[in-house]
Amino acid sequence: MKLKIALLLLFIGFSSFETDHKFYVSVTEIEYNEKAESLQIISRLFIDDLEDLLQTRYDKSIRLGKSNESTEANDYIKKYLTKKMEILLDGKVVELNYLGKEYEDDMLILYMEIPKVISFKKIGLKNALLTDMFSEQKKLGTCYL
Repeated sequence: MKLKIALLLLFIGFSSFETDHKFYVSVTEIEYNEKAESLQIISRLFIDDLEDLLQTRYDKSIRLGKSNESTEANDYIKKYLTKKMEILLDGKVVELNYLGKEYEDDMLILYMEIPKVISFKKIGLKNALLTDMFSEQKKLGTCYL
C-alpha cells in the first residue's frame, strides 16, 4: 500500500502595517512507508516566519539558521509542532515524533515520523502551523482526510 498526501496551507496577512512578505506558507507531505511501517512527514516553512513565531510564543532571543542557531531551537520547534499538528489513524490520535530539520535557501524543512504503523483505513490531519502568527490572517486552505 503506497499512500502519499500533500497538504498546502496558504495564509495571507491582511493588515495596514508593513511586513517582510504578505504570504505565509506551510507545505506538508505525508507518506506511508510500508517497508518501515511508518508514516513519514515533511513540512516546509519559511525560516523567518517560524523564527518570528517562536520568538513571539516562547523566547525573544531564539534564532534559526545554519550559522547562528540557538541551542534551544529544536526544543521549541518540537514543542510547537506537538501543539499545532495532530494525526489520527482510524479516529485515534497518534504520537508525532520530531526527527530534525534542515535548511534549504530560505526554507526550513522539518522531518517527523509516526513509527509502528502496520495498517489503517482512515487518516485525519490537523495542521495549524503558522495559523496563530498574525490575528489578521485569513486561512485559505486546509485538509482533513
